[in-house]
Amino acid sequence: MVNGSVQQVGKLLPNPWGLYDMIGNVWEWCWDLYDAKRYGDYRVFRGGSWAEVENNCGSTSRRKSMPDFKIDDLGFRIALTKP
Repeated sequence: MVNGSVQQVGKLLPNPWGLYDMIGNVWEWCWDLYDAKRYGDYRVFRGGSWAEVENNCGSTSRRKSMPDFKIDDLGFRIALTKP
């Protein structure tokens, strides 16, 4: 957690793959279903947020919720392939 709130994107250096802010700012919605057979329409969000303890922030951290769930530490990332 940094300062207990969302941080401006791109303030830190990118990771070795050139990606910025991949974990720990806000949880990010993913396109994946959590487990359709078991949980129905629940969707995945990943990465952890400023409101989490450090152990809960990482690329393997994931949670689930219905697609209309809203909270202040959950967002999404717009991404495209570099030409």
